[in-house]
Amino acid sequence: MKLLILRLEGVLQSWGEHSKWDERDSGLMPTKSGVLGMISSTLGYPRGDRRIEELSVKLHMAVRADRPGTPAVDFQTVQGMPYIFNAKGEKRDGSADTITSTRCYLYDASFLVILYGDADALERCAAALRDPVWAPFLGRKSCVPSLPLIPDITEEYDSVKDALERYKRSARSSGKLLVQTEDGGGRAVRMDQITDAAGRHFTRRYVTNGSVMPLEVD
Repeated sequence: MKLLILRLEGVLQSWGEHSKWDERDSGLMPTKSGVLGMISSTLGYPRGDRRIEELSVKLHMAVRADRPGTPAVDFQTVQGMPYIFNAKGEKRDGSADTITSTRCYLYDASFLVILYGDADALERCAAALRDPVWAPFLGRKSCVPSLPLIPDITEEYDSVKDALERYKRSARSSGKLLVQTEDGGGRAVRMDQITDAAGRHFTRRYVTNGSVMPLEVD
């Protein structure tokens, strides 16, 4: 079984799952849409590219929280002088008023992400991560990886579960590690399956939560 294994580690990470307008949340584990968005950036796919949807269908994802990180909220204000403009460069309604925004992050988190599925897609993703068109980021552009995203393409493991159990844990992790695997019969739901990249629409993805006890430290 071919797997693409990544270590996502940084001072800040933010994996929005229910963000709306000026309220920006973060899940406690990376979202599939966020990880594939990061990889799409390295592939040179612009936002809204239909190839992002194809990746979402062809690939599945599992995550292990080696260090879950510390949740934090950043309260921001933006004041127009005299106007605030939107992303299209147009004057925003009520732009003379102050805009308030909360941004949620995870501090000092380290996640092991395993992608599996279409072998050709995995190889393309690995090649792009080694030689990216655009720089990768951990959920949002302000969240820069503190370790190089060096992909590990391997067929060493018998299954995703085997990889989650045996792959080396990161430094400063201890005890049992939480894991989340994509499973059509899973009881937990994450709203991060991309259905329309252009319209930024997502649907349910069923996952199973559990824990493992890897022995070695990376």
